[in-house]
Amino acid sequence: MSIRTSTPDRTNPDGSTTIKMKRACNGCGTHLGDVTEQEMARGINGLPLPDVRRECPACGPTAPEPRCLPLSTVDGDEACLDGDCDHSIEPGADYCTNTSTHTVCLTHSTIHSGGAITHAEPWPCQHSKQTTP
Repeated sequence: MSIRTSTPDRTNPDGSTTIKMKRACNGCGTHLGDVTEQEMARGINGLPLPDVRRECPACGPTAPEPRCLPLSTVDGDEACLDGDCDHSIEPGADYCTNTSTHTVCLTHSTIHSGGAITHAEPWPCQHSKQTTP
């Protein structure tokens, strides 16, 4: 069980308050500490937050290993992904023929706050025997 930092709120000289976003247990809601950069990146990009029950003092002893979750991704040139290219598009397709789709394990991949996947763990994931189709 890892220990997170827990940054206290700070009152600034102008009377405003600076806060650090906090994370709670998925199981019981117990405060666990500050969110990680990876959790913030997932939230910004509309992806589910990881299961952190194993970090919780109450839920941790009986919490299961976090489930591997599949994430479909599209790979290609930025212009192709934005639909600003002049390549051919197959009927019914969302992207041009110069792109490819992949499935990665969201649980074990690393995602930047801008949405770029900086480490993609292939699917099916080899880290866990539990997978969610």
